[in-house]
Parts: sequence; structure tokens; C-alpha cells
Amino acid sequence: MKYFLSILFFCIVSISYAQQTGTQTLRLAQSVYEQGRLHEIPDLINKNIAKFSKTELVSAYRLLTLSYIYLEEPEEADKAMKNLLNTDHFFEPNPGVEPAEFMGLYKTFRTKPVFNIGLKFGVNGTTPLLSNLYYISNSAPGNGKYATKVGFQVGAVFEKEIFANSKSKFAKQVVFAPEVFYMTRTFGYTNANIFTNDSTKASEADQVVTVKQTWLDINPVFQYKLRKHSTTFIPYVSFGPGVSVLLNASNTLVTTRAAGKGVVSGPDVDVKSGYNKIVPSVLGSVGLKYRFGAIYLVAEARIQYFLMNPVSESSRSITESTFAYNYVSPNYKPLNITANIGFVFPYFNPIKLKRK
Repeated sequence: MKYFLSILFFCIVSISYAQQTGTQTLRLAQSVYEQGRLHEIPDLINKNIAKFSKTELVSAYRLLTLSYIYLEEPEEADKAMKNLLNTDHFFEPNPGVEPAEFMGLYKTFRTKPVFNIGLKFGVNGTTPLLSNLYYISNSAPGNGKYATKVGFQVGAVFEKEIFANSKSKFAKQVVFAPEVFYMTRTFGYTNANIFTNDSTKASEADQVVTVKQTWLDINPVFQYKLRKHSTTFIPYVSFGPGVSVLLNASNTLVTTRAAGKGVVSGPDVDVKSGYNKIVPSVLGSVGLKYRFGAIYLVAEARIQYFLMNPVSESSRSITESTFAYNYVSPNYKPLNITANIGFVFPYFNPIKLKRK
């Protein structure tokens, strides 16, 4: 136990000493810089790189860059600026404080992310916007009700500012943000009177159906950033087309006969053959990104409207759900409302930009 405590004490003292040494070295370098002894700065900083914390290292590279600028060593100034930007990807100099020469050098580097990659996940609700209803039994019409149910989604996103060098202020705020999502969409159907007693006209059976589908959504959307020059809090809107590729479709069907005469149910019925394989849509989103360390946390709300009926007109009635359970899919266009959270990771590669 004493041996362990001794090692722990030694580590704490070592870390504290290293931090103190780094801070002292940075203070000394700042003092030397203010005295105009610029030629001493490179050796003082480069020999103590390992002693600096990240915050101290940013300040050290800043001093080193300034020193090389005034020593008229442009290649070394470029190296120091690149090291600074690699240490803190979100470094933004204050034009009101920094010398013009420093600002000029900073602007010759690519300082924005090359691209962002990330993940999003969340829940969605699907509402069928009905256009035509179909029934098997004569008593079913007028008694059925459709209801929204909750599905989920998970997907990957890629983001790139493709107009970053445009002279248009509007174009500079545009981000190409294609996505690929695995989506489950579901809604319910109930009918309290699918069969009636011919004599009494009373209901003989009711039906409950859960419609379930899985899709691969490919969305080549565009974002528009609502705040300029902000790297911490970025609200945005996005619009674009979508293409949904059907992966699977099934119905859970339960028919309950009145007066305890029994329940007709079974495993989920595969109805994939009754749907179109590809369905286009349009979508719009509103969201925000908040920088947390090296990543952005994302929260987003979205509405998606499908442009065509996903049910196949030619094969809607050839599935088991029609013959065994007396359920036929309606004509409808899905309206999907989605809530996502996630993160995006910005990839930086600060390089010297070529002058045109």
C-alpha cells in the first residue's frame, strides 16, 4: 500500500511540475517576445514543446509564428501557423488584437473543415394520407380507422461546403449534406365491423392491423446555415429530394370474432410483393449543431412527404393478408415526421492555399 501511494504521489508531483514548467516557459517566451529578442523564441519554444498543455501550445505556436514573421522567415512562419491550426482546429484570431501580418498569414491557410461525417438516429411517425380505400367484406366500409405509429431510424451523413470560395454570401452558407438512413415506418388500422350478422346486423368480428415497412432512404439534401461566422452554435434548415428503397414489408393482423368465438391471428404476413420497390419524396428539416470539444452535437426535426403511392396497383390483392385476413392495402401517400439526434465529426487538413 505504501509503495502504491508513493508511486501515486510521484505521478501527481511530476504532472504538477510539468504543468508549472510549461506555464513558466510560456511566460518567459512572452517576456522575451515583448523585449524584442525574437531570435531567442524558436529555440526556447521548440525545446519545450512536450511540456505545454494544449492551451499553452496554441499560445506558444502563436508566439513562434509572430517571431518568424518579424524575423522574415516565411517558410518557418508557415510551419508554425500550420502547427497552430493542427493543435486547435477551431482557432480564430481576433482581428482587433492580432497584428495585420498575422491575420494576413492566417487567411492564406485553409481553416475550415474539409468535410464532416457523422451519425444520426431517432424516431418517426408515419401518417397515411388516404386517397382510395379497398375492402373485402360488404360491412367493412366506413368503419375502418388508420392511426400513426412510431418507428425508428439510424443513418450516416456526409457534409461539405461546396461553395466555400464563392463570392456569393448566400452560396457560402450552403452545405451539401447527403444521407443514408435505415428506416422503419409503421401505422395502424382498426375496423370494429368487418363482418355482421345477417339477421341482427350486429358486428360479428373486428380487426386490428399493424402495417410495418423497412426502407433504405437516400437523401441528397442541402443545408443552409442560418448564422454566419459561428463555429460553436450553428442553426440550419435543409431541403431536398429523397429516394426510399423498400427492404421489407409485413402486416401483423388479428381478427377477433364476437361472443368469444375465437381469434384469427398468426405470424407476420410478408406483403413486400404488394409494394413498389422505389418511392420518391421531398423533405425539409430544421436543426442545430452545437460544438462539444472536437465534434458537433446535432438535433433535428424533419417532415417528409412521399410523391407517389407506395402500394403496387397491380399486386395489392395477391398477398396472404387479402386471402386469409380480408385486408387490402389502401392507396395513400405517407407523411413522415422525424426527430433525430446525433453527432458530426469535422475533418480538418489545414494547408497553405495556392494564390490564384
